Amino acid sequence: MSIISDLNISPDKKLGQNFLVDKNIVGVEIREAEVSDKDTVLEIGAGYGALTLELAKAAKKVIAVELDPELVEILEDRLVEENITNVEIIQGDILKVTVPPFDKCVANIPYQISSKIIEMLGRLGKYSVLIMQREFADRLVAKPGEKNYSRISVLAQYHFNSKFLRKVGRKCFYPAPKVDSAIIKLLPKDTKAKVSDEEFFFKFVRAAFIHKNQKLWKAISHSKREMELDKSVLSKIGHELSLADVRVRTMDIDQLAKSSEEMLVLLKK
Repeated sequence: MSIISDLNISPDKKLGQNFLVDKNIVGVEIREAEVSDKDTVLEIGAGYGALTLELAKAAKKVIAVELDPELVEILEDRLVEENITNVEIIQGDILKVTVPPFDKCVANIPYQISSKIIEMLGRLGKYSVLIMQREFADRLVAKPGEKNYSRISVLAQYHFNSKFLRKVGRKCFYPAPKVDSAIIKLLPKDTKAKVSDEEFFFKFVRAAFIHKNQKLWKAISHSKREMELDKSVLSKIGHELSLADVRVRTMDIDQLAKSSEEMLVLLKK
């Protein structure tokens, strides 16, 4: 916290700014990501540079994305003071800026856009070590049938082998957030579930999990608007989907992928 006072930083509540101040946790992130001098590393939400400066010591290059222009200015000054030249700062929204090629992502991600960041990293297929809200982390690694199993569980586990590393206490941040956090490792999968249309698959999963406690045929029927289904298709779902009577919350990725493919065939008839 003393460095934040020295830098005269006032966290912006509107941006959900909670700065990591625990150097031990910074070290854990970098070690778990196995950052080497061959890696270009993306950091999302660089803040005042607690993680950035340490990443710069270990990596070939760091691409630090930060939305807040005041923090960008502070970070630029710190890099000059420390004579660090392998950090490229991009000021802007991570979901809107063009990010140069990178090898790994190590970041304390903004909690309010966690889902969209996971989607982005999934599309890119990048090895990542991330600090995120504990509740969200539990959902990422949840298995079929567990309470926290959700659409985001399927999304993450379609792209990655997800591993819960450790809890991060509230006192590791300033100001202390109202929720606990956790470190998650995401390892890109070499072989993914077989789907012919990823966009349709995720649309199907999203629609099914709106009613995840129901049987698949009923969940999809109740999400007819999201799936843009007409009456002729609705009348066939129970017969055409081989897993129609299985409850959505118990279905693994392969079962959901199979059902998605069957749904595609049905829609093309």
